[in-house]
Amino acid sequence: MKIAHIESSINWGGQELRIIEQIEWLRSHNYEAELIARADSKIYLEAQKRNIPAHALDLRGSANPGTIRSLCKLLKHKKYDVLDCHSSRDASYSALAKLFTGQVVVRSRHVIDPIKNDFLHRLVWRVGNDFIITTAEHIKQQIINLGLSTPERIYVAEAGVDSDRFRSELRVTQKVLKQQLGIPEEHVVIANVGMIRRDKGQLYFVKACTEVARRMPNATFIQVGEATDSTRGYKDEVMTEIQRTPFKDRFKFLGYHADVENYLAISDIVVVSSVETEARTRLVSQAYLCGANVVASNIGGLPEMVEHEQTGLIAPAANPKGIAEQVLRLVENKDLADQLRANATQYALDKLTMEGMMCGMLNAYNNALSMKGKK
Repeated sequence: MKIAHIESSINWGGQELRIIEQIEWLRSHNYEAELIARADSKIYLEAQKRNIPAHALDLRGSANPGTIRSLCKLLKHKKYDVLDCHSSRDASYSALAKLFTGQVVVRSRHVIDPIKNDFLHRLVWRVGNDFIITTAEHIKQQIINLGLSTPERIYVAEAGVDSDRFRSELRVTQKVLKQQLGIPEEHVVIANVGMIRRDKGQLYFVKACTEVARRMPNATFIQVGEATDSTRGYKDEVMTEIQRTPFKDRFKFLGYHADVENYLAISDIVVVSSVETEARTRLVSQAYLCGANVVASNIGGLPEMVEHEQTGLIAPAANPKGIAEQVLRLVENKDLADQLRANATQYALDKLTMEGMMCGMLNAYNNALSMKGKK
C-alpha cells in the first residue's frame, strides 16, 4: 500500500509528531509512505531530518487554483492508494483532489473543537472523503450527530506509542537527570508536558501546583514544552503567575525536549490540565508506560483514556483546587497510587502501543479502499 499524509500546519506539536511517527512506522514495515506539506513548516523540516520523502506544496487558503493543480499533478504522478489529510485546510484540498482525480481520501480529525456546520464545511465532510479516522469517541459522536458520516465509516484510533521507547525501566536510569536539574532526591516530581498554549491549561497547572506546595514542602513542579510565536503572550501570563507565588523556586520550565521519555521517567505524577481541544492524547499513553501516575481534566477524549480511580484520576477542567486535590490524593495514598499505576501500565501494554494503533489504521485505510464510490 502506498500512502501520503498531507498536513498544512506550519507549527510543531503533538499532531505533527504523530504524523511523522506514523509515516516512520509504515516505512519500517515495508509500506510506501510520504509527506505533503508546506516547505516552511516544521513538519517538512522534520521529515527531511528523518529522511522521509516529503513534497513541498504551498498549502495556503482552501481552494487556490495553483495549489489544486500542483496537488492533482503530484497525485497522478505518485499514484498513492490513500491520501490521509489531517487539518481543515488540507481536507478541503483533498476533497477537491478526490473530485478531480478520483483519489481515495481518509480524513483524520485530531481535535474536539466544534465542527463548523455551514454548507461548504458540510459538503467537504460528506463528499470529500471515503473514510474518517478520529482520535476520540467524542469526535466520532460529533460527526454522527451532525449527520456528516455514518458509524461504519469512522474508526476511533487509539493513542499508540512506542513501548520500547516509553517504559518503566527508565525510572531507574534517569536519577542522574534529576540531579542535573537540581531536584532533591526525596522530592516528588509533578509534571506537565506539552506545547504552552491556552487550551493546554498551563496557567491552571501552575495554580494547582501552588495549592499542592502549600501542603507539600518536598515537591518540585516541571513543565516540558515551549510556546509558539503566536502563544508567547500566554507563556508570559503563566510565568507572571509563577513570579506571584511564594513557591516560585520550586517551578522549572524546561522548554522543548525531544527525549520526553526521560522527563516522564523522573515524574511521579503527570498532570494533563487541558481545558479544550484535547482528544485521546498520546501523553497519557507515554506516562502510563513510563510508570507515572496521571491526573487529567474531564474534557474531550481524556476520560476515555483515564478511567477515574482505575487507571488514573479525573479532575474538573480549569479548576486548580480540584486538580490539586487529586494530586494530593496520590501523594498521600501510596496504595492507591501503586494500584492505579499498575492498572495503567497493563492497560497501555494491552491497548496503547504503536503496533496496535497502526494495525487499526491500516484496517481503516483498507476500508476506505473497499468503500470507494459506495456513498
